[in-house]
Amino acid sequence: MIDSQLKKRRIVSEVLAVIGIILLTTDTINTFNSQEGLGFLNLTDRQSEISLGIPSVVFLVTSFGIGYRSKTKLVTLSLIYGGILLAISKIIEPSFELNLFLALALPYVYTLLIILGFVIFGLGLWRIFKKL
Repeated sequence: MIDSQLKKRRIVSEVLAVIGIILLTTDTINTFNSQEGLGFLNLTDRQSEISLGIPSVVFLVTSFGIGYRSKTKLVTLSLIYGGILLAISKIIEPSFELNLFLALALPYVYTLLIILGFVIFGLGLWRIFKKL
């Protein structure tokens, strides 16, 4: 019975991680595609962050929490990829004049997103070293 619960938790954790990565990748591509206004999803930067960016971070962190005890490479790699993608994209977006509203009007939130990216990356690394 305990094995079936762990298996269910592992599957839910993997599904959440994949959904988080899909949303985060879509948000990043949409943001870099929106240099003339709207991206391919016809969302502004603010709409994209609310509808894609925030849920992706929530899904990634939730996948870590749910799959805390399970040994799954998919969640570990998703956390590492998602953390790097979030942190690096937020660092370089202002140089392309993207997400300037968030970077200039709410610099503390923007900095928090960069830190959160590195925290998610760190959770993925922690899962690797936890297994050793």
